[in-house]
Amino acid sequence: MLPEDILARILSLMPTKYAVQTSILSKRWRYTWTFVTNLDFDYTRRHTFNENILITFEDGNEKNFTKFVDRVLKFCKTSHLKLFRLHISNKMVQGSSLSNWIDNVLKLNVRELDICVIQSELPSSVFTCKTLTDLRLELCACDYYGWELPSTIYLPCLKTLDIVGCNNPLVIHGCCPVLESLSLEVSCNDEKNFILNIPTLKRLKLICRSGYSNVNNKIILRVPKLEYLFVDGVLCSLFEMEDMPSLVVASIACWQSIYDFPWADILNKLRGVQNLSIENFPFTSPLPIFPNMKQLELTGIWQSGQIIQFLESCPELKILCIDFVEWWVFQV
Repeated sequence: MLPEDILARILSLMPTKYAVQTSILSKRWRYTWTFVTNLDFDYTRRHTFNENILITFEDGNEKNFTKFVDRVLKFCKTSHLKLFRLHISNKMVQGSSLSNWIDNVLKLNVRELDICVIQSELPSSVFTCKTLTDLRLELCACDYYGWELPSTIYLPCLKTLDIVGCNNPLVIHGCCPVLESLSLEVSCNDEKNFILNIPTLKRLKLICRSGYSNVNNKIILRVPKLEYLFVDGVLCSLFEMEDMPSLVVASIACWQSIYDFPWADILNKLRGVQNLSIENFPFTSPLPIFPNMKQLELTGIWQSGQIIQFLESCPELKILCIDFVEWWVFQV
């Protein structure tokens, strides 16, 4: 028989409700699950929990789900929780229940917090937690207007941050001193400028959303240590990138842009990358030379002249991937 700590590690790799089910195997297994270091509650999975263990619940019965989470946290014996994941896509969680759960896991020195719920706010203690290294928040507000981060944030150990549906994601400036990976959405529906000034950042995924093509705003990137850049969505009228000498991989997926978008400036800032992926990039300016480019991927709508221009600008290219939309015909 394996030692208890090894069994607890194995149980930590599965959804929590299945880990709890192992308590019926024997007396030896009855409380093994209480030492798991990962708690994974996913109310989006379409499975039925039929066994009478702690509490019985089925999909569609959120009250039983709430009771189940309450009981698991009550019996949890670990003092250092690695992960707490809560995904509930189709039901509204009572604010008091959500607050209690989060307060409990914060007391367990949780390192990774992954919350995806229909809710408009979280306990303020989340944003001042000293043990968090990874934080993912996707809150779907009931009024569809998004949610907002609090004005007071300080996460001294946070290295990875993923924010979805937030109206004010840039309040994180200066609040995460060791942040290395950031994924967020920004809305270009108003005249606000978005300035990302994060000197420690190495990976950035930026999704731009907009319902208007005539908005005059800026997205300014000041991330000198950036190694990976992914930009997707509706690009704003002004997009500025300061020098990024460490950049190795870049991916630009443009769904819409306005006429005066500075494509030449963007490509000039990316000239040092080794791996470049571009989707629907409507440029007409001459291309810079990409002396380090080893791999190039072109997706979407392209003309043959644009492809030839790229090939002539990449003297060290080793791999070329081309994926066109089915209805597009080359202009030769």
